[in-house]
Amino acid sequence: MGARRGGRARSASGATVYQFVVFLHILAAIVWVGGLAFFALVAVPVARRLPSAERAKLLADIGRRFRVVGWTCLGILVVTGLYNAYSRGVTWEGLASGQFFREQFGQLLTAKVVLVGVMLVVTALHDFVVGPASTRATARGDAADPAEAAALRRRASWLARLTTLLALIVVALAVLLVRGL
Repeated sequence: MGARRGGRARSASGATVYQFVVFLHILAAIVWVGGLAFFALVAVPVARRLPSAERAKLLADIGRRFRVVGWTCLGILVVTGLYNAYSRGVTWEGLASGQFFREQFGQLLTAKVVLVGVMLVVTALHDFVVGPASTRATARGDAADPAEAAALRRRASWLARLTTLLALIVVALAVLLVRGL
């Protein structure tokens, strides 16, 4: 079998480890998604009221700080997610045979993993390419090329929105994984 709903048989200490890992997974998801929501619902609206250079500095400072927190959470989510999948009965044999992909759990987990991969790429593009370029252009006061600076801000904004949407879909898939359809 590719994955068992009940997972592997666990000793009392194994169950405690599993519960702790699930707790870390949920906590990292809360901090990650909550941080995205804070940025979109609080930081950006407040920053819009500031002059361009101040807005750029504020968003850059918050972004740099959240980047450390966010990527730490994403790392924790990947590691704990792998442990959780193993604990739920996902095996290399089930993956290699294709049995895992024929089961509802396997299909949902595959969809979740694919979306997490896409989310990681979109987040990296936002955090390390478009976001910093937008911040630099805004900090210059749009003097170099106002149209390019505006385009970068829009692109960064859309990447952030896409990341948030993907994160929410991943959370929904997580609920389906543990509670079923």
